[in-house]
Amino acid sequence: MPSLVSRTAAGPAPIHTPEERRNLATILALRRATVEGRRAFLAPGCRVHRHGMAHLASRGGFTDGSGYTADSIADRHDHIEDIVAKHDRVWAIWTIRGTHTGPLFGIAPTGKPLETLELGIWRLTDGKVVEAWFFADEYGLAETLGLGVFGGT
Repeated sequence: MPSLVSRTAAGPAPIHTPEERRNLATILALRRATVEGRRAFLAPGCRVHRHGMAHLASRGGFTDGSGYTADSIADRHDHIEDIVAKHDRVWAIWTIRGTHTGPLFGIAPTGKPLETLELGIWRLTDGKVVEAWFFADEYGLAETLGLGVFGGT
């Protein structure tokens, strides 16, 4: 599938405003940062809405957005599949790959390779994220972790 923002055979990529280019650069830098380092990109009082992984987090007893650290997938690599910006918003979809090396939403390390898609939407003001939404393939990750989503353990 061709990218929404890269050059295609049909012509050049869409032109972004200076604000959109700054927002794209901010989110690309955020995505390259460590899990802990991403906090530097958030405005005070940033609201995060996590809809992907919410069920896994709840199952593990995590209702505050926690349950994941850099040790959960120590060799994590995110590959951005596509990214687009419009006004104060940036949308991206990426593939998370790595090995389950530490507790993940209360699930003990399995040593299994993980691969899942995640979508993020960020709203930025003055170069900082003020609100973000995340949606992930929670079902696929649960199956990979052996949780037996349909009636299993």
